Amino acid sequence: MGSTGIGTQPGRATGTAAGGRAQLAYPLPDGSAETERLIRQSAFINAFTRALFAEAGIAPGMRVLDVGSGAGDVALIAADMVGPGGEVVGIDRNGAALALARARAATVGFAHLTFREGDLADLAPEWTFDAVVGRLELLSMPDPAATLRALAGHLRRGGVVAFGEYNITPGPMRDPPAMPLTKKLFGWIDGAFRHAGAETRMGDRLFLTFRKAGLPFPTLSLMSHMGGGPDWDGYAYAAATVRSLLPLVLKAGLASEAEIGIDTLEERLRAETTAANGVIRLPELVNAWARVG
Repeated sequence: MGSTGIGTQPGRATGTAAGGRAQLAYPLPDGSAETERLIRQSAFINAFTRALFAEAGIAPGMRVLDVGSGAGDVALIAADMVGPGGEVVGIDRNGAALALARARAATVGFAHLTFREGDLADLAPEWTFDAVVGRLELLSMPDPAATLRALAGHLRRGGVVAFGEYNITPGPMRDPPAMPLTKKLFGWIDGAFRHAGAETRMGDRLFLTFRKAGLPFPTLSLMSHMGGGPDWDGYAYAAATVRSLLPLVLKAGLASEAEIGIDTLEERLRAETTAANGVIRLPELVNAWARVG
């Protein structure tokens, strides 16, 4: 709920499908509030992304391309892991988000981290990398396999493709019988992404997507974040996600503004979960990586 509350990065890079450039069906709005929400989301899943990169072999001295950098959370992790002897390049179409990403990189002194505003199709053929990475990017691409195939063309021999994607459907996020508001919330989020044409089980589809892209069998892992009690930050994250998706929820006829009650949603989620001694599980994040050549 991205890097897609649920989370995808705002204004992400355009995917390149066979036969030309294909636009994304990005279901969440651009803007500072959405960027802040995605930074909050990153606090829940950055550790999962770091684990993916470590398992995939992201190491000091490597040159890494981060696809759809947004505010830079994934690129910052990669830059920390490759160190000053390496290089990380982030690409995104959202200039405002990249301005924040550049400021964050400067704050931590990462001179080896740079960002480019543009599309994946703008990458020069001679640009090569040791790894291509992304988080919550493929779920709203019209042809994720074609995108991965094109990205793999920028890898040096032995290079790594590593992506993390959500399963957004209500099942993986639990269906708590004593928590009807939470059940509705998951349905609103899932329904809004479906209405926008996003793939809500992109995590489960990563294996097939890698294979369709002509990549080796990927190594997979499944991670999720859970929480409850009165002080959990997940309530604010979930409510902010619904706020970002509200126009889609209403357009799809999933609920009325009165039923959602967006201004009190966070506190109602908190009260319901705490009273039930329940927990909320955020979407499943599936990590996948493969080494090429």
